[in-house]
Amino acid sequence: MRVRKWIIPLVLVSVLIFILSLRQLSDPDLGFHLKYGQWITNHHHVPFTDQSTYTVSHHAYIDLHWMFQVILYMVYTVAGYPGISLFICLLGLLLSLLLLIRNRIFFISASITCIALLAGFLIIDPRISPRPEMFTFLFITGVLLILDLYAEHRKNYLYLIPVIMLLWCNMHALFVLGLIITAVYFISIWIHERKPDKSLLIWLIISFLICFINPYGIHGFAFPLELLTRFDPQNVYNQHIQEFMPFFSQSGFVIRDYLFLILLGLTILLTAYTCRVRKIHEITLLTLFAFLAVGSVRNIPLFVLVAIPIVSREISEMNKRITFRRKEFSFIIFVLMILLPITLIPRLLTNAFYISNNSFNRTGLGINQAHQPVEAGKFMVENHLEGPILNSIGFGGWLSWVLPQPVFIDGRLEVMQESLYREVTESWNGGLPSLIDKYKPRVIIYNYLKYYPWTLQLKEMNGWRLIYLDGNAVIFTSDTCRSRIPTVDLSRQPSGEMVNTGRSFSHWIKGFYQQTDYFSLDVQHEAMFKLQMKSSGPGKQNVRDAIAFFNAANLKYTQGDIRGALAYYDTAVSLYPGYAKAYNNRGILRASALKDFYGAISDFDRALEIDPAYGDAYLGRGTAYFFLKDMKAACRDWNDARSCGNVQASRLIGLHCNGK
Repeated sequence: MRVRKWIIPLVLVSVLIFILSLRQLSDPDLGFHLKYGQWITNHHHVPFTDQSTYTVSHHAYIDLHWMFQVILYMVYTVAGYPGISLFICLLGLLLSLLLLIRNRIFFISASITCIALLAGFLIIDPRISPRPEMFTFLFITGVLLILDLYAEHRKNYLYLIPVIMLLWCNMHALFVLGLIITAVYFISIWIHERKPDKSLLIWLIISFLICFINPYGIHGFAFPLELLTRFDPQNVYNQHIQEFMPFFSQSGFVIRDYLFLILLGLTILLTAYTCRVRKIHEITLLTLFAFLAVGSVRNIPLFVLVAIPIVSREISEMNKRITFRRKEFSFIIFVLMILLPITLIPRLLTNAFYISNNSFNRTGLGINQAHQPVEAGKFMVENHLEGPILNSIGFGGWLSWVLPQPVFIDGRLEVMQESLYREVTESWNGGLPSLIDKYKPRVIIYNYLKYYPWTLQLKEMNGWRLIYLDGNAVIFTSDTCRSRIPTVDLSRQPSGEMVNTGRSFSHWIKGFYQQTDYFSLDVQHEAMFKLQMKSSGPGKQNVRDAIAFFNAANLKYTQGDIRGALAYYDTAVSLYPGYAKAYNNRGILRASALKDFYGAISDFDRALEIDPAYGDAYLGRGTAYFFLKDMKAACRDWNDARSCGNVQASRLIGLHCNGK
């Protein structure tokens, strides 16, 4: 009766996982995975050099994802883009089934399993996508299941591990984790039983050797070592790409981040409390994967998959010791496991869940046209816009799939390499003319929501015309290229008054029953682009528009959308260069969220040029100097801030400047 009671919560959680995994295709890497799946199918061998860019076509390409790409392309040829959405959804459901089985072999109660599955999938939500790491999630969970069955129940399915490793090393570079996990279990059993387990050792050696069976041989086996450089704090990818950032370096947290912190805290506390009964491999794997998760956001799902079954066992062990008000507590959990899915499912169906979490995902089938440059790509093909292009990195994958010509850059970072990506980042700070001069593109296509510094530079450059605009993409072309294509008339585009500056309680309620209005969001994006393209000046309309963007930037900052806030502050000062408050707030954002203290000082300098008596700007600049360990400059600015009437400055002076 007790188990049957929990069927309803389990079914609801399963439905939630199904809907969470059934999403439109938003991942920027989808295009190049399909392109290379097609290329391999047509050529009957894997590529050894880049085949999709004109900038790094001479670079080596170790494509360990080749089998995943072929499978993805086969799914596409049979069922199109909706088929890919269903395929990824099925992988998500299979992953939940494997986690359920892992709990069941340790006789974990249905109540604990419900909580574990719900929390786990809410945490790994961003990584459910058409990427080869979906198979890594399955393979890690499968290897752990096989090893648990062997170590705890003496059921020998070890012969399956080499089979998994053969598939894994031809799908994703993280195959090395399978070898590490197996080695950790081997050492743990050796220490526990005081003798090496020969059977496990043999299958470990076979698994190790079988990983050399990939099209690139020893180079393919060594390839994961090259990827480790991305996690170096000095690496340009680590500094600019969100998924490589350390967890605690993020500018703000959303629900899944708080859930991860709760899971991490529970793991530490429960493992410490039950350490006497924990196996060596459990403690080792928890420590290793916690370190990886804290070191890089993209590794969080790996920790979740390792930790959840172990934490479930720890909670189960604790539950047996607690008898105080167990029935009441169990009833509360039962009700919560019904209410939470019932609450989340409608918000997933309306996409309000994704909007509130600053996510670009959408529930549904096929391509997410609000995130992929689908219409922009069609426009280029239909108008025969051939020749060299300059594109933003997130568009490169899709464009390489749909365009006849090679692209400038895409998301295969190991192929692009740091030098090319560094040129792109330098173009954001006034270096776009140099980039154009070097690569001589005839067309520029980019995501103006992220690459807005290109917009601010292009509007000042002669010889480039705007010929296409939608909710996230723009296309500029040189005057000598396709002059028959008309220039976009920005006067007919939405006005700045359409910028959304707030969210009401009624808007939140509508998220339970009303589909998210993506058309209005696109209109707001186009309005922002239009205002970015306007000439700066002190005109009344410009000032009103600048204030609207300033208010929207403040709202985005409070919601944790740091990049969006930065774009809006940039637009505000572009429209009205005399906007001291916008410079001040942008300086605060740069210092507090981005740790760009020199950039923050530059903003505070500009604010003080406009208003020499701006106490908050003196305070902010002094704080930036403080973090740069320039105490003399910090105390000088704090004193100036106090002279301007800033109360907080007095406290900082008392703490750090000997009260002077």
